Amino acid sequence: MKRPIVLLMSGVCLINTFCAPVMATVPAVNDQQMQKISQMEQQLNALQHEVLILKKQAKSQHKQTTQVNKKAPVTPSQNLPNSPRDQIEGPTDLPKSGPLYLPVDFDVPGQSFVSSGPYVGIPLEYSGSNLIVNSPSVNQDIFLLNLRKNITQRLEAYGRPEDGSGSHILLSGEVQGQGLFTNNGGRNNQSDINLTTAALDAYILGPSRWTSGLIELSYDNNIGSQTGSFSSNNRTQNSRVFINKAFVVIGDFLESPFYASLGQMFVPFGAYATTLVSDPLTQILGRIQARTVVFGYKQQSTNNFYASTYIFKGASHASATSRVNNGGINVGYGFKMNQVNADIGGGVIANIADSQGMQFTGNQPLFAGFGGPTVANVVTTTGTTTSVVTINTGNEKLVHRVPAYDARALLGFGDNIQVIGEYIAASTNFNPNDMTFNSHGARPQAFNLEGVYNLPWFGHTSVTLAYGMSKNALAIGLPAKRYSFVVNKSWWKDTLQSLELRRDVNYSASSTSTGSDVTGPTGSRQAVNMVTLQFSYFF
Repeated sequence: MKRPIVLLMSGVCLINTFCAPVMATVPAVNDQQMQKISQMEQQLNALQHEVLILKKQAKSQHKQTTQVNKKAPVTPSQNLPNSPRDQIEGPTDLPKSGPLYLPVDFDVPGQSFVSSGPYVGIPLEYSGSNLIVNSPSVNQDIFLLNLRKNITQRLEAYGRPEDGSGSHILLSGEVQGQGLFTNNGGRNNQSDINLTTAALDAYILGPSRWTSGLIELSYDNNIGSQTGSFSSNNRTQNSRVFINKAFVVIGDFLESPFYASLGQMFVPFGAYATTLVSDPLTQILGRIQARTVVFGYKQQSTNNFYASTYIFKGASHASATSRVNNGGINVGYGFKMNQVNADIGGGVIANIADSQGMQFTGNQPLFAGFGGPTVANVVTTTGTTTSVVTINTGNEKLVHRVPAYDARALLGFGDNIQVIGEYIAASTNFNPNDMTFNSHGARPQAFNLEGVYNLPWFGHTSVTLAYGMSKNALAIGLPAKRYSFVVNKSWWKDTLQSLELRRDVNYSASSTSTGSDVTGPTGSRQAVNMVTLQFSYFF
């Protein structure tokens, strides 16, 4: 369209150029010349009229093109919506599930870019069980690979695939506070206000689509003298920041169902999914954090089989020296059938003594776990003479290792009902020199069962009834039975408010325990009642 206009305008200019000198240099013209000039003027008027018509046509086409472009897919210069869960204007074939945000700058594709939230591992969508079931930190490498897959699909749908030479960082975090009241069954009541969790995650994507990693910084909420990190009993003077998780994931679920992970993480033994404020008894008994290597497989379909195997150097050992001596296998199957969503699985591990609950119980100077600290007691003998007696509250050297197994199921019925169940048990007894219950080698077990109902008439709210039990686990401080009632509510996006009523029933008064030949807790049959209010903020 532009070329005809240019040609016509050039013609007009040539005519003007030609006519001007003629009229200027000829003092008089005859009738024949005047007739020619009149014809040229008519031609000039016709050309000018045609130019006006062409301009109007060009302006009309430009307006139509602008309107079409407004309906076209979003361009790199356009702004994305503020809410990560709003549907971004553009292609209609975007993934409908998973995180709906893009940690990438469209204006500098492929270069390093830092974005934020939501908290890695904590589903925050207002959609029933996704809101209320906490991610258990186990199998977190699978969660990250699924997140990476979703991001890649969304970028490709926009025609902006990831550049293989750049890295992106997704920052997220959690701050969690509690207020609690405890009735100790005849003893003095207790109350507290505490900052229970503060964590900052950095999820690094790239520079290859096959590589990603996670680093989590957390703060230590324990009293310094309990963990040995600081000598002060003032917890605000402790509050140290440490690396809780740091691992690399190799895999691309768009290309292959196989993956591998290496670093410090929770090994895939158990799941520990829960809607409770307190840690379930199964998690205390069985969850293991280690520096490990994991090899896994997960089918990329609605009904999917998954499996993983892992090895690591455990803190406890039966040989004279510690070496790579622990590992296990985890398998499961997830499926959807009509209104039923299910995930059923199980696993085995070579030595349950490396679990966090068995490594440290906090019961010193009683048995404080196989990794319990050394406690010094000052004993006065005569006059000003004193002697110092040191008590080793735990010993990593075992007579023999104790394998364990896990069985679990997570069932969802429609959008409003979920059932969570898990059972963990040692497959053999501990040697009496390592752990006893009632003077016999202990065989610890734990069970957790939760029924969850999402209130459809009261948005983003759920109620939970839960039952937990343990056997032969007195030495590590577990109650014999636990009853819980929990209400979870999300008043504001990316927050969760919880109320938990809990009743723990101790082992019978005749029950005794030891660990590492150190006296452990004794039973009392008394019940402890606790009320906990919790506010969680994710970013």
